[in-house]
Amino acid sequence: MRTYEGMFLLDSAQAVKDWEATVGVVTGILERYGAEMALNGKWDERKLAYPIKRQKRGTYYLAYFNAPTDSIQKMRDDLLLREEVLRFLILAMPEDIPIPDTLDQRTVIEDDDDDRRGGRGRRRDDRGGGGYRGDRGGDRGGDRPREAQPVDAGTAAGQSDGGKD
Repeated sequence: MRTYEGMFLLDSAQAVKDWEATVGVVTGILERYGAEMALNGKWDERKLAYPIKRQKRGTYYLAYFNAPTDSIQKMRDDLLLREEVLRFLILAMPEDIPIPDTLDQRTVIEDDDDDRRGGRGRRRDDRGGGGYRGDRGGDRGGDRPREAQPVDAGTAAGQSDGGKD
């Protein structure tokens, strides 16, 4: 048995309707393959950066569990087939790091475009600093100035050597 951390992105619409049934899908799959739940719970609900399976919002569910190492691939295969699970990530915990006592959520990045929290939203021209392709300047082929090519003075003036070679 090894300790794992699993982050599951669940369909928010189904999670709001029936949280227990939605979470039951995930815990049922984990327990079917021998996982022993150590700590689990709702982590956060967020607007997604891009639609996943036609969903714009997702609810994160975090779980710490002990499971046999050979059962993880079977869990992943089952989770891929479930509509309620939009995405998931299961990581093996290092043996020297203990399971946390609580599910503390720390806000690392503010959710600016979340209407429920009074965010102002992002406009198309409000792109901010680094990371946007348009900020790369002249490193693309079409934006570079052409280098001057050496030109023979006689050829540039339209004179030819008359074919004498």
